Amino acid sequence: MPEDALQSQGNQSKKRTRGRSPLVSAPRQPSTLDAWKEFSGRLLGALQGLEEDEWLVLNVKGTNRYVQFMAQGSYGMRAESVSDFYLAEDEHLDEDDYKALIKLGWHAPTNLPDQFGYDPDGSPNYFLDLAQPVPLDDVAILGVLTLSNVHGASHPGRLEYKATSIDGRSIRFPHLGLRRAVAEASH
Repeated sequence: MPEDALQSQGNQSKKRTRGRSPLVSAPRQPSTLDAWKEFSGRLLGALQGLEEDEWLVLNVKGTNRYVQFMAQGSYGMRAESVSDFYLAEDEHLDEDDYKALIKLGWHAPTNLPDQFGYDPDGSPNYFLDLAQPVPLDDVAILGVLTLSNVHGASHPGRLEYKATSIDGRSIRFPHLGLRRAVAEASH
């Protein structure tokens, strides 16, 4: 279509819409801040739905940057945020990221992933062990702040999730409003 025809069509549209509602009346997307607030509430619902020996992993699409939550029944919940041990060298956290994780309340990694044996009181990731009753609203906010401020998720739409149980059952959380990650992997 020639440029003058587009200009003419644009002028006609302005005349038709003057004084009336816009041509596109679909609801507007919430601001990024509002989207994160809404997502925090949906994450809270997912955390409330986790049962013992189930976990939820939220990662930034196209990266290995994640936070994960593991329900431990009467023993509460473990939350973890990825450390450099699980990141490619060009994606390592920087000094500001380390400081932000500690300021948010995460404990620093305590052991190497290949270290012989299992340390139930530590992790190769940044971690928190939370006793019952777990303050799930605070945990949801911690997850959002970590994903957005440390791991670079500019919007909840940049996230995807994995959810499984210890026996390998896949768990769905459609109300999270996120795409399920394609490959199931444990961290």
